[in-house]
Amino acid sequence: MSHNDNTMLGKALFDLTISGPVICIACSEDGTRIAVGDRNGNLTLVDKSGSIIWEKQIDEGIHGLSIIGNGNKVICGGKDCKLRMFNSLGSVEWEQTIGKSIWSLSADPSGQYIVIGTGDSITMFTEGGLQVWEYPTNRAMVGIGISQNGALIVGCGDEHLYCLDCEGNLKWEKQRSDSLWDVSVDKNGETIFIGGWDEKIHCLDQNGNDMWNIKTEGYVRAVEPLNNGGVIAGSHDNNIYHLSNSGEILEKFKTEGEVTCICASKQVDIVVSGLSDKICGFGINANAKPIETPVIQTPESPNIEEKIENEYEPMFGVGMFDEPVPDTTGILAKDEITSEPETYNQQYTTSTERTPEYDNNYSQTNSSIDTGGEYRAFASEVVKGDVKNYLRLGNSAWIEKRLERAAEHYKRATEIDPEEPRAWHNLAICSYHLALKRNPENIKGAVQSAYASLEMAKEKGGSDYNAPDKTLEYFAAQLGLETN
Repeated sequence: MSHNDNTMLGKALFDLTISGPVICIACSEDGTRIAVGDRNGNLTLVDKSGSIIWEKQIDEGIHGLSIIGNGNKVICGGKDCKLRMFNSLGSVEWEQTIGKSIWSLSADPSGQYIVIGTGDSITMFTEGGLQVWEYPTNRAMVGIGISQNGALIVGCGDEHLYCLDCEGNLKWEKQRSDSLWDVSVDKNGETIFIGGWDEKIHCLDQNGNDMWNIKTEGYVRAVEPLNNGGVIAGSHDNNIYHLSNSGEILEKFKTEGEVTCICASKQVDIVVSGLSDKICGFGINANAKPIETPVIQTPESPNIEEKIENEYEPMFGVGMFDEPVPDTTGILAKDEITSEPETYNQQYTTSTERTPEYDNNYSQTNSSIDTGGEYRAFASEVVKGDVKNYLRLGNSAWIEKRLERAAEHYKRATEIDPEEPRAWHNLAICSYHLALKRNPENIKGAVQSAYASLEMAKEKGGSDYNAPDKTLEYFAAQLGLETN
């Protein structure tokens, strides 16, 4: 069997269980050293066979990693608000207190500069740990990339993409159609790769213009340009994608879990991915030929129609089970509605019961009408003042992965009938996922954003309504707590 056939079947060179959920990973130029950071704050250095060289406990979760050269220097940053450089023996060479959490990190290929993404900025440091400049973004930078000698720096947070020059000046800023998870730039600063919630791997030019994109079957959590051109990307569909410069699929590695992070050697002979609480290494063929014809999409536009899924796909599985979803029990089917139907425009433009908050939630623009796909499903059956219709609209928007719109419907349901526990529960679920969308690793903050609504659901539902209990158990498991 050929090398390419082995990788397509997902035959791993090694897999190693780590002491916590893997958040970030980095590979040395020759692929002999791999650094792994996990949510429990452990920094682990392993060799190409998957054997542990050394392991260090950092105060908080590690969210940014890079290796300079062949593993002589490992740089990491995380929620403890410190930037550190370790030598090959695992001793700290220098440490800088940043004063804010570090959400992403990248070192330029020459090893001269380090850039970090914090909760509200992009900052450049020298190899020796001296700050060069800081650019405010006012949002968490969950992904960051840097080209050779720091000529081009790109960071992402929420739907926003920032491009800076070597002196920290903004070259351009663009807003995408959906939240981003990762961004990287090739060594020459000519090509930018991004991935996020729209399940696509995107390639942009240095000015931020769309060149091509490839659709996967899951959220794209990590993108990494290769030294010889092209890109590797990890998706929540359990696959690693090896793409050419023009977007052709060269190889597709099947893993045993959702890919949370990814890296490759400079020689392009090994690719390593993080899968929940373990890492897996695969051999990669630098000379692989295309196995699939690329699906080239038109450039992004503000009102892209998203694919409607028939089944719910977990937003943040990462190896977890029983992830909370909206409660759809007890809601009448749309053909059981007996009240006189009204049209979409009657419901949302002529109601005398609207409040200013209601108007803010349901903006009367052509954009909102065109993009609200869930309205088309129920436009002729919406009944004014019926909480079940808003629950149904919210459920439909959830299936379409329109979380903001689903939250609006559930919020309106709580206003129409504050005693309806499903409305509060479903609003809590949306709040949780929206918070994770803004900041993927801040699980504690996401739980806190949902807690008040979940408590209301528990209060209104009483002892006979157990959906909040199951959701609370899930939240407790995510935070490492025990429930009574």
